[in-house]
Amino acid sequence: MAFGKRHHGVGAATQTLNAGATVTSSRIADKQPSPFRWFIMFVAVSAGLYYLLVNYGPDLVRDHRLSGTWQAAYDLQVTDGKCQRTNFVLTTCEAKIKSVARPDQAPIPHSFMMFFSSGGGEALVPVRSTADRSAVSIFYAAETKLWNRTLSFIFLAGMMALFDLIALLGFLNAINS
Repeated sequence: MAFGKRHHGVGAATQTLNAGATVTSSRIADKQPSPFRWFIMFVAVSAGLYYLLVNYGPDLVRDHRLSGTWQAAYDLQVTDGKCQRTNFVLTTCEAKIKSVARPDQAPIPHSFMMFFSSGGGEALVPVRSTADRSAVSIFYAAETKLWNRTLSFIFLAGMMALFDLIALLGFLNAINS
C-alpha cells in the first residue's frame, strides 16, 4: 500500500466494521418492551397530565372568567419576575406578587406558560379584578397572552393525553401477547 493513496474496501478495518450487523439488528427487532415499562410510562404521563390540569388549569379558567375586568393594582408590586425560553418553543414565566400596603403578608406566586412567544421585555404590571377583588394576576398573562396560554394548554394537555393513550394501549398489548 502506498502512503497517501486511498484503497476502498481493502483492509482489516473495513471487514470488521460490518461483522455481526445482521445479528444485532435481528435481536433489536425481536425485543418488545415489557408490560412493566409500558405501565411506568402510563403512570408517569398520567402524573404529568394530572399536574398540568390541577396546577395550571384553574388559573387559566379564572383568567377567562375575569377577562376584561382587570385593572392596575397600585398597592401590589411584582418581584422576582423571570421568563425562561426553551428551544424557541416553550416559555415559562414566574413571578411573585407582594402587597406594598401589607409588607408582612406572604407574596403570591404566579406562573404561566406560552408557546412560540417570549416575554419580549414586557413590564410585569400587577392587576386586580374589579369583579373579584381577591383575584390578582399579571396584565401580560391575564389579558395580552391569554389566548396563547389557552391554546398552549390545550395543545400540551392533548399531546399528553395522546401519549397516555399510546402507553395504555401498549401496556394492554404487551399483557395480551
